[in-house]
Amino acid sequence: MGDDDVLEVIDQAERVVWAASWRLQEEIVLGQLAGGRGLALARLEPRSDAIQLVAYDGEHLGHVRREGARGPDERWVAVLKAQARQVASFGSAAAAAAALALACGKMIDETS
Repeated sequence: MGDDDVLEVIDQAERVVWAASWRLQEEIVLGQLAGGRGLALARLEPRSDAIQLVAYDGEHLGHVRREGARGPDERWVAVLKAQARQVASFGSAAAAAAALALACGKMIDETS
């Protein structure tokens, strides 16, 4: 096995570990949201709000992710679960989460 092959194996192993860590963190956050009603957002990484898991009645719908710097011009992207497909870009995490819920066929009660 050459150096390039070894580096490729290491790179693949790092991706597997990263994906497993991501899924474990999702499961932890979903456990925290279990039993909740309606639309909910929770930080995927406790130290940062840049990526948040979105659930509706405890069902994992996807994520919202901040693009660019925090501030008045920040944009949030809604990403459907297991598709990595962006729904659209919005001015707030809440707006992106609501759009994600609608894209998943969930009715949002905006009066609550």
